Amino acid sequence: MDTFLQQPLKYGSRIKAAFYLLWLATGLLHAGNSGLFDDEAYYWIYAQYPSMGYFDHPPMIGLLISCGYALFANELGLRLFIVLMSTGTVWGIDALLRQRNDKLFYAMALSLGLMQVGGIIAVPDIPLMFFVVLFFLAYRRFLEQQGWKECIIVGLTIAGMLYSKYHGVLIVFFTLLSNLQLLRKWPTWLAGILALALFSPHLYWQYTHDFPSFRYHLFERNASYYKFEYTTEYFFGQILLAGPLIGWLLLWAAGTKKTIDQLEKALKWSFFGIYGFFLINTLKGRVEANWTAPAFISLFVLAHQHLNERENAAKWVYRLFIPSFMLVLTVRIYMMLDIDPSPLMPKDEFHRNPEWAEVIRKKANGRAIVFVNTYQRPSQYMFYTGEKAYGLNNIFYRRNNFNFWPVEADVFGKPALVISHENYSYFTDTIHSPRGFIGSRHVDDYFSFSGVDIRSPATVAAHGRKVTTTLDLQIPEHIAGHPRIHDFDTAQIIMAIYVRDKKKATLIQTGSRLRDARNGKLDIDLELPESLLQEKNYQIKWGINTAIPGWPSLNSSDFKLEQTPES
Repeated sequence: MDTFLQQPLKYGSRIKAAFYLLWLATGLLHAGNSGLFDDEAYYWIYAQYPSMGYFDHPPMIGLLISCGYALFANELGLRLFIVLMSTGTVWGIDALLRQRNDKLFYAMALSLGLMQVGGIIAVPDIPLMFFVVLFFLAYRRFLEQQGWKECIIVGLTIAGMLYSKYHGVLIVFFTLLSNLQLLRKWPTWLAGILALALFSPHLYWQYTHDFPSFRYHLFERNASYYKFEYTTEYFFGQILLAGPLIGWLLLWAAGTKKTIDQLEKALKWSFFGIYGFFLINTLKGRVEANWTAPAFISLFVLAHQHLNERENAAKWVYRLFIPSFMLVLTVRIYMMLDIDPSPLMPKDEFHRNPEWAEVIRKKANGRAIVFVNTYQRPSQYMFYTGEKAYGLNNIFYRRNNFNFWPVEADVFGKPALVISHENYSYFTDTIHSPRGFIGSRHVDDYFSFSGVDIRSPATVAAHGRKVTTTLDLQIPEHIAGHPRIHDFDTAQIIMAIYVRDKKKATLIQTGSRLRDARNGKLDIDLELPESLLQEKNYQIKWGINTAIPGWPSLNSSDFKLEQTPES
């Protein structure tokens, strides 16, 4: 194989066609013969409840899954358009190259796990990269001529990026920074206005739901304090994501490439801008390696152009090609084998999912299923059994789209098997599954009100120990119209008060009940324990009691508590 890569390629167009056909066929084979990644199942639920927005992401991933699943109701259908888009992304990268070296291009592409293994997983990063490469192709044409057609195409690609993942805004921002003269031209503004108009339905969804995605991503997921490991994990994660074996070389090549035109300048600004932006974000908390996915297009194009001009450096790609390709191939085979989860992997999400779901289904014996503090497990269960399950987020966890979907109404007031994969003392009935320990507990009359969205002023005032405020309760129809909503006297509003840099929260019963709300408003009047007056940087969340003792649901984002002396 190494000798082949070193020789001049004959019949280039035929080889290229064969390359893309094999890339696509391999992706489809892998996609249809590997269990679902946990998040994929969650995004599959997106497709069951079409909407212009979701708590975690814009709606593109749900739409793509819905289209593919309509054709094939299995893993292949779920991933179908993702595989097509990942193949299109590789083609688009090839089209962006100013000077093409097919040998180098094939060796780089076949050495990268992100576009092979990652290219079959139905997550928002793949459609984002697809629209990023289309954006840069459109931008190259836009630099040459700026007619109506070019403006429309640029606007469409920007909207595609934003509907895929919010990170797409970084590509637009750094492209503008790389060429500020664009701001003086009306076609730039026309393309921007078109993109904004196309994206406005999602912005309206955010507005009507009190901007939950922006609150969560910008504020709520920040860590309490900085850890040095956040930064070191980020550095090593980016090298592995770009490689795994040639990541260091590609990052060096892309970073040292001298730009020769406005397109390469935009790619370079996006490369450094995105990697730098998320490096700074490590000061606020852990950064997932895949968050830099939109920079991958810049990484590949710039690295290829730089290595194409430096034969000695390019030799490292050829030397590491075979071990890199074999490593990626090994991972793919492992993912497709029908085997027990590996003890070497603390979280193997691809194997034995149907068996795990069947164990739980039999244990439930017809009862409703409720998982606690996980949005992934109920999604996996629903995909592999075809039966509904609910994910209850308690006040110590985080909100997700189970706070918005009407699944809660299906388990309301019914006998339920409540399941936890964490070692909580309440869940004493052990279930043994191929994916490890499961704790459970039978609840005769289940209730929770996670779908109620509690909003309060951004800063809640505490005068001395006394807190007085008015909450705005957005109660969805599936809860407001339920005949038993007023039966549960225990549905009391709970305040969780905590200091952000400390893990423990204090739960305070407010004495106000859900049924006391009038026209969506609920007055809160309580007195804080004296022990809570020692700190000054308190945060609060609002929740509602559930059928699980001491386990109130999480019904709000974070708010600040401002203490003032008692008058």
